[in-house]
Amino acid sequence: LPDDGQRLYADPFVFVREGETWLFVEDMPYASGRGVISVAGLGPDGRFGTPRPVLEESFHLSYPQVFAGDGEILMLVEGAGGGDVVLYRAERFPDVWRRETVLLDHGLGDPTLLDHDGRLWLFATEQRHGGNYSDTMAVFAASDIRGPFTPHRLNPVVIDRFGARRGGAFVTIGGRHFLPVQDGSRFYGGGLGLAELTELSDERVTFAPPRPIVAGGRVPGIGIHTLNRGGRVEVIDWAI
Repeated sequence: LPDDGQRLYADPFVFVREGETWLFVEDMPYASGRGVISVAGLGPDGRFGTPRPVLEESFHLSYPQVFAGDGEILMLVEGAGGGDVVLYRAERFPDVWRRETVLLDHGLGDPTLLDHDGRLWLFATEQRHGGNYSDTMAVFAASDIRGPFTPHRLNPVVIDRFGARRGGAFVTIGGRHFLPVQDGSRFYGGGLGLAELTELSDERVTFAPPRPIVAGGRVPGIGIHTLNRGGRVEVIDWAI
């Protein structure tokens, strides 16, 4: 992305609509230290333009997962500083977003949705149970995107700095679900892995051990932080 040296871009997500590809990112100006959600379109030259802000709150926003549901375009972001998990709806895509509903009344890190067996499952990290946003994963389920979401009886389902915090949306291939997860065992942004979700029910939530994704080649950073794709475009960010 074009870099003016005045901000940090992170948590890229891609959404394809009517043949056009859009990139949603956390956009944090160094001057304010508070993230907003910005968007950029993919041009005919294969490059994204400069992201422009489309959603701002009085607290930090990040991790903009955009998806279609119930004939509308919706967005789930991390806004743990606001104390809630909020679902936003596109009133005019991609520029105007409105609060649709509060899904959960306590803050969660990197909330990530999965549609599985006719139900919606929300995976996130939380600071309850003595954990933090990098090592404690909790799961919630609902029959409708607007909730109510109820906590899994085994929460927290993962306690591990190597595999609890999400690093992107689920990837489903041949009915198998894979989740990008951050490796925070050494430091925040230290790396990324792919963990297969091997069992998901009201009784159990089980992941296979994450397989590391190693930075290298055209990725000069020390650790990949986020991995997502939409259509034919794959996006990453990394720690430098």
